[in-house]
Amino acid sequence: MTRLAPSPTGALHLGHARTFLITWWMARQAGAKIVMRMEDLDLGRRKVESVEQAYADLKWLGMDWDGGSGQGSEDGSQKEVVQSERLEIYAGALQTMWERGLVYPCTCTRADILANVAGSASAPHEAEGQVRYPGTCAGTVWDAAMRAQAVAEVAEHIRWATGKNVCWRLRVRGGVVGFEDRIAGAWGFDVEREAGDFPLTRFDGTPAYQLACVVDDHEMGIDCVIRGDDLLSSTARQLLIYEALGFAPPTFAHVPLVIGADGKRLAKRHGESRIAQFREQGVRAERIVGWAAWRSGMIGELREMTTAEALGLWDLRQLPRARIVLGQDDMGWLTIY
Repeated sequence: MTRLAPSPTGALHLGHARTFLITWWMARQAGAKIVMRMEDLDLGRRKVESVEQAYADLKWLGMDWDGGSGQGSEDGSQKEVVQSERLEIYAGALQTMWERGLVYPCTCTRADILANVAGSASAPHEAEGQVRYPGTCAGTVWDAAMRAQAVAEVAEHIRWATGKNVCWRLRVRGGVVGFEDRIAGAWGFDVEREAGDFPLTRFDGTPAYQLACVVDDHEMGIDCVIRGDDLLSSTARQLLIYEALGFAPPTFAHVPLVIGADGKRLAKRHGESRIAQFREQGVRAERIVGWAAWRSGMIGELREMTTAEALGLWDLRQLPRARIVLGQDDMGWLTIY
């Protein structure tokens, strides 16, 4: 079983479409079920209209999905899982790790962390906006009575005592966390050296992506996670959460992204690539599916096809291992209808 997991922080674009189509092809060829999970926990950036638009875009492209474990209607079909409706489940997982001494509350803001690492040996590990956390709050001693309390009560106690909100961080063990990816091959990350103890919640108490993703994948019986290769480094962090919760991890398959000529992920600066915009312009879904099949090594030249027709051509061995640069050939095909 695998999942389609869009995030309603914006419209789906060509890169999303290709990754989701690859996910669908891989799963359906293997006879596996697919769960639809709306990852809407970033409430500050959540766009309500993007939720229904994502469902509509994926169905327009010819994809369907099934109910997950314990999810769905009586026939188990077409039931979407919404993360913002599962907060109690994530809180329960966090509570388990708190009682085991594997997480701790932290009042350090990003500004606090930057001030602490300035000029220190940790500073060189800053990359892509990430700074290694130096463990400022890790040494706080919590008595047995406090550890028996709910994490919400502990957070409230700290707010009352210090006037600060808290996030919860995982105590990260040292050493390389390695894994074998079905597409990207062997990878390893030293999370302790590169990131330090990383947060499992935001300061408002909502779960961070890493925690929610692990809990959901376990609860829903996901045994193969298929997603973009920009999340390769997240895999090591998630494996540490699986370890902390005593969950068996799934296998992973990270699909090389579609990027702009500047080497960055697709965005407005690269031109119009939203699926909804193509639909509005009258571009046929078969044209986008054919493009995705061509850019996935399934066909040697551009031609229209349905998602179902392409299923018989799917071959993981033919998938390009390098990222795809969106160029004039791509956009020329997608603007001819």
